[in-house]
Amino acid sequence: MIDKTLVKKRFKKSLKTYNENAFVQKHMAEKLISLINKNKFNKVLEAGCSTGILTEKIKENIKFEHFYANDIVSDSKTYIERIIPEVKFITGDIEEVETGEKYDLIISNACLQWCNDIDNVIKKLYDMLLSDGILAFSVFGDENLKELVSILNLPKRNINLDVLKNNFDIVYTETEKVKIYFDKPKDILTHLKYTGANALTEFKFTKSILNKFETDYKNMYTENGKVYLTYNPVYVVITK
Repeated sequence: MIDKTLVKKRFKKSLKTYNENAFVQKHMAEKLISLINKNKFNKVLEAGCSTGILTEKIKENIKFEHFYANDIVSDSKTYIERIIPEVKFITGDIEEVETGEKYDLIISNACLQWCNDIDNVIKKLYDMLLSDGILAFSVFGDENLKELVSILNLPKRNINLDVLKNNFDIVYTETEKVKIYFDKPKDILTHLKYTGANALTEFKFTKSILNKFETDYKNMYTENGKVYLTYNPVYVVITK
């Protein structure tokens, strides 16, 4: 089970550093918005808006009458209001929050992998769509951060596309692998901290554990003098 209190704490702490370090999430937001085959909607809901990386793309590419944004961190509201002042902000865990509204576009970038029951939350969002509505989201696949998963024995968070294909009208899916390079293993830990992605577990690094981590990482995951970290974005578009 994911500790949502830890998720909220870590993402709140990373708000000021998120945009400068969320390289892959920015790439995912650009890709996700390009997959929407309409550019005009009445009601739009963004789930897990954080600092507004995807919100910026929505504003640039989509026309809407009403925009709703949700995040587990209430401080995100300030960031979204700078982009779309008329936003209707909904604070809370997307697994639990009930908006009482129906939308013709629900969109989410790099968020739903933090849900304990991702299949159930996708069904919930699907049920919140109007007829002919679109649910578009990006998450991370089972090879995401595989180097850290291997060395630190971290829990894996993944989505089962076969289950989704059996239950929903999926019009598009795609998976990617993106490598990010760093000078040293410790920089990877800093990168995760600054994006809130260290909310997977409250892992404690002693000096000896950190030294072993750096040695193992260099030995196993070095290319051309730099260490690397793999992200595994997955994109899904569902229609109702």
